[in-house]
Amino acid sequence: MTRAAQFTAAEAAFVLREPVRVVKKALDSGPVRPVLLRRAGASVRAIGWQDLFYLFAIKELRDELTPKARMAFYEALRQAPLERGREVRFGRFRVAVGDLVEEVETRTASLAELAEKVEFRGDGEPVLRGTDVEVHRIAALVDGGLSADDVLVDYPSLSRENVQVATAYAQAHPKAGRPFPRTTAKRALRGAGLDELDEVLDGAAAE
Repeated sequence: MTRAAQFTAAEAAFVLREPVRVVKKALDSGPVRPVLLRRAGASVRAIGWQDLFYLFAIKELRDELTPKARMAFYEALRQAPLERGREVRFGRFRVAVGDLVEEVETRTASLAELAEKVEFRGDGEPVLRGTDVEVHRIAALVDGGLSADDVLVDYPSLSRENVQVATAYAQAHPKAGRPFPRTTAKRALRGAGLDELDEVLDGAAAE
């Protein structure tokens, strides 16, 4: 993912390993400067790579910089491109940022790799590449408490990596609109003691 990319609050939260609400609060309080983007027909706030790096760096350096120093750090970041191994200088401070730059680059690359493992159906729904299984359907099952092994029982064509991709992608790209069920129909039938009907469904799926 290039440094020209823009990151939504959910994508930034994925990179920062923070809850989305924490990132949204940071966008509200500044000094980062979000812009409005059109995504899936809706306007969403997004930040550039430089602002994303600032949020990551402040998370790592929060105990070392005063609020005033953080503002000066932010302005210094905006004045020159970030490079691995360089220092950011502001006032009496010098902050080595090489390892921080490398970590953000690694995490944004992981975000880009997720996108390559997903494709979109004609209705715009993201599915796991090479399948017709909706990403957010699998993520909802995991969110509902199912383990990867549980999911694979009802989706034997998938792999453990597919499940991991689905949950990670859904974290970075939350589903808009009505959510998918947090259990499968077959599992709900088994839970209700309707094992015979479950067997009929299995037989129909195999035909």
